[in-house]
Parts: sequence; C-alpha cells; structure tokens
Amino acid sequence: MQDSGTYELTMILGAATLLLWGVRMARTGVMRAYGSQIRRILPRALKNPLIALATGAGAATVLQSSIAVAVFTSTLAAIGAIPVAGGLLLLLGADAGSAVVAALLTLNLKALWPILMFVGYSLHSIYSDTDSPLKQFGRIFLGIAIILIALTFMSQVSSALAASDLIRTIISALGDELFIALLLFAILTWLAHSSIAILLFWASLVQAGITSDPALIVAAILGINLGNTIPPIIMTWNQAAQARRVVLGHGAIKLTGVIAGFILLRLIDGLYDIIPGEPSFRVVVLHILFNCSLIVAFAGFVNPLARTLDKLLVEAAKPADDFGPKYIPGQADVVGKTELFPVTALSREVLRILGTIQNMLEVTLDMLISARPEKALEIVRMEDKVNALFKAVRAYAVDLTRKGIDDHDQRKVTALLRYTASLENSGDVICKTMIGIPEAMKKEGKQFSEEGKDELKALFDYLIGNAQLAAEVIMSWQPETAGILVQRKRDFKKMCHDSSRQHIKRLANDVSNAMASSSAHLDLISDMRWINTQVSSIGYDVLPESEDSGDENAEKLIVHPE
Repeated sequence: MQDSGTYELTMILGAATLLLWGVRMARTGVMRAYGSQIRRILPRALKNPLIALATGAGAATVLQSSIAVAVFTSTLAAIGAIPVAGGLLLLLGADAGSAVVAALLTLNLKALWPILMFVGYSLHSIYSDTDSPLKQFGRIFLGIAIILIALTFMSQVSSALAASDLIRTIISALGDELFIALLLFAILTWLAHSSIAILLFWASLVQAGITSDPALIVAAILGINLGNTIPPIIMTWNQAAQARRVVLGHGAIKLTGVIAGFILLRLIDGLYDIIPGEPSFRVVVLHILFNCSLIVAFAGFVNPLARTLDKLLVEAAKPADDFGPKYIPGQADVVGKTELFPVTALSREVLRILGTIQNMLEVTLDMLISARPEKALEIVRMEDKVNALFKAVRAYAVDLTRKGIDDHDQRKVTALLRYTASLENSGDVICKTMIGIPEAMKKEGKQFSEEGKDELKALFDYLIGNAQLAAEVIMSWQPETAGILVQRKRDFKKMCHDSSRQHIKRLANDVSNAMASSSAHLDLISDMRWINTQVSSIGYDVLPESEDSGDENAEKLIVHPE
C-alpha cells in the first residue's frame, strides 16, 4: 500500500498543505507582532528607489510571501499613502525577497525542526494568555518548524516519485510541451497562493532526479512567477483604481519578463548547468536571478508605467453636484455663477468642506467602535471631495483678491483660505493615518478595552462638537463665539492629556486589551489633538488682537450665557 501511486499522491497533497499552513502560521505571527510597524514603514521607504526595493525585499522575507506584500501595498495605494511607482518598486523588491526565503529553506536546515517546534510551542504556551511579542515569536518558530517538516516529507515522497516510470513519462512529456508546463505551474501557484510553496515542491522533485532538463526547469520557474501575480489582481479587482494600478502594473512587468524568458528559454537554460550547488538550490537561484533581472530591466521605468496606468485606470466620474463647488464658480461653469455676495459664497463652500471633515470623523468613529474597516473607502471618497473643493476655494479666493476688495473682506478671505488649507490637511490625516488603524487591529485580532472605547468616543464627540462650533464661527464671525471655540480647543488638549494618563494607568493595571491597543490608542489621541488644532484655528482669526480678552469673553459666555 505504501508503494502505491495513490499513497504517494496523498502524501504530496498532505505535505503541500502542511507547507502552506506553516507559511501561513509564520506570516500570522509576524503580522500580529509587527504588522502595524510594517504598515508604517512601507510608505516611508519610497523616498529612495534602492530603499524601496530593499524594504519590499525585507517585508517579503519576514512575511514569507510576496503576495501579502502586494495586498498591503495595494491597500496603501488605495488610500493615497504611497504612489503607484513606489508601490511597483516595493513589489519588485518583494519578489526578490520571497525568492531569498526559498533559497534559505533549501539549505540543509531540516534537522532543526524538533528544536524550533519545542521552542515555539514553549513560548506560545507560556505566553498564551498575554499580549507579549514572545507569544508571536513562538508562533513564528512553530510555522518554520512545520515548513521544515513538510519539506522533509516532500523530499521523501519526491524520491519515490522519481523512481516511478509513470511520473518520469509525464515529466518527459512536459519537456516536449514547455508552454503547457509553464501554464501548469502558473495554475498551481495561483491555487496555492504561494510561490514559495510551489517553488520548493518543484525544487524537491528536481533534487530527487525527476528531471534534469534545464529547459523544463526554467519553464516551470517562469510559470511560478506568472501564477504569483494572479491572486493580488483577483483580490483587488473590485477595489479603487489606485489599488488596481499597483498590482496590474506589477503583473504587466512579470508577464513581460515571462514572455521574454520563454522566447529566450533555449539561450538561458544553460545557466542551470553552470550554477554551483545541489539541484534544488540551483532551481531557487534561477528564480532569484529571474526576479533580479526584472529589477534591473524595469526599475528605471516605473514612473512612465505609473503614468500610463493612471491614464488607463481612471476612477468612475463623480457626481459634479457632490464633488464640485455649489456656491462659487467651478471649472464646469462657462459663464459663472452670480456673485452678488462673493465672500458669503466663499464662506458657504468652506462650510461644505468643514461638514465633510465632520462626516469623515463620524465615520472613522463608527469604524473604530464597530470594527468595520470596510468603511474606509467611504472616507477616501469624502477626502476626494475635500480636495476638489479646496482647489476650487483656493482658485476663487485668489481671484477675489486680484479683483480688489476692501480691507475687511480681504482679511476674511485670507483667513478662510488659510483655514481651508488646515481642513485639507486634517482630511489627509484622517484618510492616510486614522482609517488604517481599524483594519490593522482587525487583522491582528486586537480590540480596544471598554474604557478605551468610551474615552475615544468622548474625544471624538467633543472634536465633532468643535467642528460644529467652528461652522457657527464662520457664519457669525463674532469674537464671542470664536472665544468659546478657542477655549474648547484648550479644553480638548487637557482631555487628550487625561486620556493618555488613564490609558497608561490601564497598562499598569494590566487591563484586558489595553496593551494590545496601546499604540493605536495613543496614535489616535495624537491625531485627534492635531486635527482639533486645525479645526479650531478659525477662532484665532476672528478674535481681536489680544488673545487674552478673547479667552475672558469665552469664559464669561460659558459660565454666564446670555
């Protein structure tokens, strides 16, 4: 029974499944321990192309999956945190990084699995009821141990398969149909969602002597690289155009490289024979060389490719009534709107921007409390509206100053323009920083403590109230109302300090979920405090020159309202 083809096929399926599970376990451990850090590092690494490539390689190395990096990158691109060109560099580096991981796993490390299994299980068990990073290190060690066990089984079964006349006949037939072999390995990689798993499986077969045909080996490697681009494309198919541009651009680069490699296959298959080392190691080195050649060939063309993708993948047109200005002339106005009260019209458009910022805060609060990160696209859409209105307000304000208005209106227009820029910056913080927190916490299985939720809700409610009061300041333009807003701005600052202290107390008292959500909680407080400063800044423009007198008026109105 043990020598039957059915048993060997079952063993192959089991070993492949075990390998995929090990990769997933190790990746989960890394994400739960360092997921938020990875999300913060990726957008910051794009200032230098070499650093972007190295960051992508490093991210794929620790995650053991270039597909995971592709999904992260597309998500960041969707919210505008990274440009398309930078995302393409990250993915090219990630392909090379995952190839290096595969090369390391082909080394003679299989004997380490008992030690890794023991250490991993011990760490995970000892710290199972805590949020210590050591618990996730245990998970990572267990995942690597499972990968090594799976590779041991694959090596044994591959030796048996290599001795089978039927398998040798099938592999030989594939050697005569290299395009079919390429497609077969592309499909296998797509279904497995792991180029590392299929590459290691193929390397173990070659190591066992199933084939020594360099052309077939190269064709299989090309198929693995092609199949690796399919899962991210499918995962982002219904997402925003910004997300699809990155993965489709990466797929186009890979497809071009695969086509070129297949055309030149008979010229490059000789590399297999001159690479030193075991056959399995040579297979993986060819995979590394292919991905490095893509970096050399295409890294200098990511900017033109990004511009082409921007033109080909355009977001659906947004309703002009929603995104365009209503009270001031916009680009679509040929004749222009009636301008009997131009400064009033400008104020009304600024109120629309402020109202959109308030809506973004409300949706963000709902995302945090209800743990529904899928609402992020709604916030991205509102940010587009803020940006469109900001451009219209800026152009109109500049035009008003050129036409010559009195000093009072000039000061008001300047203040509104400055305030609009502050609101636009607030929208950027919400869209590029705050909305990523709920998704990261959900993926990492983290939650805010009940006390933390109550504090965050109170802060959000107070901040939203300040936005409403800021609208009243714009409409009335009265120092008394502005003074109240300035005082509430200072009260909010004190509330943020108090919330931070309370959070630290919960950490000291080991309150459930407090440690897991610590970074997110403090980041949100910092972001809200900054946004509150921007939203409340209009108060200082309306107040008289003496800020103290404005504060006194505010306190009188708060204590003794008329």
